[in-house]
Amino acid sequence: MAEKCSAKTKRGTECRAGAVKGTSFCALHADPNRAAELGRMGGLKNRHYVDTEPVIINPPKTPEDVTNVLCRVMVDLRAKKMDPKIAHTLTYMTRVLIEAFAATNMQKELESLRHQLQTKTEKP
Repeated sequence: MAEKCSAKTKRGTECRAGAVKGTSFCALHADPNRAAELGRMGGLKNRHYVDTEPVIINPPKTPEDVTNVLCRVMVDLRAKKMDPKIAHTLTYMTRVLIEAFAATNMQKELESLRHQLQTKTEKP
């Protein structure tokens, strides 16, 4: 029967892994950097996008600009040039921005109608 690792876990309990032959530690406790290396390798394999140069997006000033940003996000996401989390965040922010544009336009129209009504009531 293989011996157990003699190291303690982060929680302070005994490690339940089998010890490597000739040592009293398991493979991870024998080499403390090994766990970090394996985690890093797994993380790199799970990436769903390719690291590229940072994408510079000019602040959208019109609904058309927002549409252009969304189109670019879709293309970059499909080409795996953008992290899906960033694409999700940008999509959410553009939705809020479109609503802000709509509210601003509605406010401008209301002010225009008030001004027209005021000029009509002031005329004798």
